[in-house]
Amino acid sequence: MTDTRAGTDLARNVLARGVASRRGVMCGVAGLGAVGALSACGTAESPSSSADPSTGTDDASTEGGSTGEGGGGTGIAATADVPEGGGIVVDETVIVQPSADEFVAFSAVCPHQGAIVAAPDAEGTIICPRHQSAWSLDGALEEGPAEVNLSEVEITVEDGQIFLA
Repeated sequence: MTDTRAGTDLARNVLARGVASRRGVMCGVAGLGAVGALSACGTAESPSSSADPSTGTDDASTEGGSTGEGGGGTGIAATADVPEGGGIVVDETVIVQPSADEFVAFSAVCPHQGAIVAAPDAEGTIICPRHQSAWSLDGALEEGPAEVNLSEVEITVEDGQIFLA
């Protein structure tokens, strides 16, 4: 059983003197740190409908777009949203269209330090904004500090929609 009298006495002394002791300040800082850590553990991003700044589209307009989802996956984008010779980033997936009607997807999580990569630029290069690692439209590493290719993500295309497999 913990004796709480010491903490109560300390609080009374701090309030009575109007000055915090080093112990009181350190206990307060430790308590705030614990609260912050616990609250961070309890939060998670939900896959909410939000505008995708790289494409100007709303994710909700492309999710689950048809009654027969391809391969039992989740609809993540319309094929019309993915430019030929370029691509888009949806959540943690980068979808590219290297040539007409050819769609490939990769993890948008940079293998170097976990940042989300940007959609391919005008030259078709996928760049990590954190340390400028670069990949081609086929996911092959072109420039580090990352040391590996982007991981391919299985997708299916059906009725103008792209689904995670």
